[in-house]
Amino acid sequence: MSIEIIPRILVLVCAAIAILGLLIGILIYQINRRKGLAGILLAVVFAIITGYYCYLFFFPLSTYTSKRNYPLPPQLIVTPGQAPVMVVFETSDGTKLVAEDGDYLEINSNVKIKITEVTQNNISLENVRVNVIGFTPSNNPSAINDKGYAFSYKDMQKRFAVDQEKTVYRAEVKRNDEKIGEVFLKFIK
Repeated sequence: MSIEIIPRILVLVCAAIAILGLLIGILIYQINRRKGLAGILLAVVFAIITGYYCYLFFFPLSTYTSKRNYPLPPQLIVTPGQAPVMVVFETSDGTKLVAEDGDYLEINSNVKIKITEVTQNNISLENVRVNVIGFTPSNNPSAINDKGYAFSYKDMQKRFAVDQEKTVYRAEVKRNDEKIGEVFLKFIK
């Protein structure tokens, strides 16, 4: 049994308990109105809380998120007044994702993404290249710039992952072989 199914089973058990509590409250209400009403109210509150957890477990909020809840690498030196480098990704369905220098971008492992541009101060940077470490375009293996090539988790070489689970990969932004930024791609299985 997978670990994701256990919380869903528990939520369904809680939903059954809420319905049972409501039925018992109705039966008690016929005998003693005050105690029955208290039981019904408690069952309704429990049902609302259970409904909220049903919503969370059965209807995930989003496939794409950009979070900083992972340990960050040492920050790159940014001169005062200089905005961080932003990397713009596009998914196969046309969704645009933007990651700031040092961000972790969570992506579903079966979704294809491609890097469309690199910006700083809302201005597209020219003469920069992006290297997704662990990805080599199959139709152009000698390419040094991964911008414009679509890839997903299955295209990544697992030995270049930066974590033990083999799901996090670095994307370096370089100008004239000098690293000016990097983002991390975390593929969610």
